[in-house]
Amino acid sequence: MVSMKPRRTQAERTAETRHALLDATLDALDEVGFKGTTTTEVARRAGVSVGALQGHFPSKIGLLTAAVEFALNRRIEEFEVLMAGLDPSADKLDEAIDLLWSMFSGPTFTAMHELWVAARTDAELAPAVIETDRRFAEACDRVYAELLGPDGPADADTPHSRLGPQMAFALMNGLALSRSIEGYEPLAANDILAAFKILARPLQAGFPDPQADQQQDQQEDQQEEGTR
Repeated sequence: MVSMKPRRTQAERTAETRHALLDATLDALDEVGFKGTTTTEVARRAGVSVGALQGHFPSKIGLLTAAVEFALNRRIEEFEVLMAGLDPSADKLDEAIDLLWSMFSGPTFTAMHELWVAARTDAELAPAVIETDRRFAEACDRVYAELLGPDGPADADTPHSRLGPQMAFALMNGLALSRSIEGYEPLAANDILAAFKILARPLQAGFPDPQADQQQDQQEDQQEEGTR
């Protein structure tokens, strides 16, 4: 006896259509750029009419703002999948930097970069892009702290603990942008990342806190005075 597949509810059909539209938006941003990501192009890629698209997203800015949130969730999901696949016996620093680089060298980053450039002159789009970037950076900070933090997540908010990921983000943003024109790579990304791993290794143990060192010196001086 052939089992009948249950019919989808209206809510399920709506969710699937929205998902298809957001997927199509990110794919278009990656493949044809912000200028080419028109509502007509997105509707074509999603296999729906422009009218159906406008039923879900009445304006292009509404579609793009939703795509920003969708992109964030996708990047964090990708991040979690990659984290789950890390080899526990491998070098943590190498693994962490390779994981981060994979997040800056894929299609989701390209789509986000297109939105970032557009947001520079679009006051409606900018807040969503900025908030997404902040939330993604926070997610990356948590991962960095778990993998490389000197004393675990408790120290994740100290200036020294944040220096490592901030340096990594700045480097990887620059590397990713330098490779954004297909077929052109002015910088040898693998060589630069290999050098960065060497330079970043002292950060794995954290930097000394000058204030804490000064206080410790004063306490030792006082103890010496007390024993005289």
